[in-house]
Amino acid sequence: MAVSEVRRRLGLAIAAALVAGMIAALGVEVWVRATWDEKKGTPGFFLSDPVRGQRLAANYTGWFAGVPVHINSLELRDNREYSLAKSPTTFRILMLGDSVTFGHGSVEAHTYPYLLEQRLKAWRAEIDWQVLNAAVPGYNTRQELAQLREIGPKLQPDLVIVGFFPNDLVDNAEVPAPGLIKRGAYRALAFARRHLYSFELYKRIGLTIAWKLTAARDYRLRVENLADEEALLSSVSDASKLPEQQLTPYDLLTDEQIREANCTWGGRSGATNLDEVRRAPEFREWEQAVRGFQQLNASHAYRIVFFVNAVPPPCWGSDVFFDDGSSDLNAMYMQVMGAGTPAVSCYGAFLRLRPSQMPNARAHAIGNSNAVKADVLFGFLRDHVL
Repeated sequence: MAVSEVRRRLGLAIAAALVAGMIAALGVEVWVRATWDEKKGTPGFFLSDPVRGQRLAANYTGWFAGVPVHINSLELRDNREYSLAKSPTTFRILMLGDSVTFGHGSVEAHTYPYLLEQRLKAWRAEIDWQVLNAAVPGYNTRQELAQLREIGPKLQPDLVIVGFFPNDLVDNAEVPAPGLIKRGAYRALAFARRHLYSFELYKRIGLTIAWKLTAARDYRLRVENLADEEALLSSVSDASKLPEQQLTPYDLLTDEQIREANCTWGGRSGATNLDEVRRAPEFREWEQAVRGFQQLNASHAYRIVFFVNAVPPPCWGSDVFFDDGSSDLNAMYMQVMGAGTPAVSCYGAFLRLRPSQMPNARAHAIGNSNAVKADVLFGFLRDHVL
């Protein structure tokens, strides 16, 4: 057989295989769409990003952690749209943070950024307060800094509040500037995540094949985490109707009530060797990201305020929070973030509250827990910043 004939047949075989693959992929996409649960909303809550790892998809409507969410055209968790131009009375506050600030599992109207806006409006109604919730679940301080550098010039905030949660200490290493190839790959990946309902299926298949071929632990863990990620994004249970979502009256404990509780359970089990924490490479990387924000504040590029989402543990057997030694960590966070930049923590406020009235206070706060955070932040802004 002539070489030309071999090449012709090989070309036809490759073309036939490509067509068959495209038909199969189309069939899979049609099947996934036909069996899609409407409560999942559209696919692509997260989009891939070459600098920040991931970002929120603009104009997304769907569910996240059991509650309906909408991401507007500016990639903010907000049912409202905003003009980039500000009026003479506008005061724009940009909220950066992770899932705690985003409001994981919380209805939008009871996230602490939204509640902060309501307190500001009640305080000075003549000002057009705009509190923009740009938090992205899973973000750390380095990603938030990269986010501000990207969106800050467009949004022109009058104040930037950086929400901090203790797990933000992880993985803050600087990411090299992406080249053209990496940017192109991420752009294609983001397009697929946004428009293909079957994307997660292909992701699972790809990771499973990689795990079986390489036996790498990293691939195995990523496959195992896919189920948790899917439950997070596509839970069909409606957490927005939980009674804990409501804002209800709560008690403010007196010094005497706190002393009477006399919580000794666990002693100072949360006490930490602060010197050891400071020497850890991940702490130094996080500290460098914090310094990036502080440099922007010092140069007057942006006014920065840090908000520490640290809450003491509840006392077993008594309906009080208590200091198990975690106040030392809180003080250390405040020392680092408060070096030349205003910083406030909600840790002390929760010591005077009852855990039974503060749902999910130490993790993804909802209801009253977010109201307390909004109160702390509003009081600090009113008295020390605004």
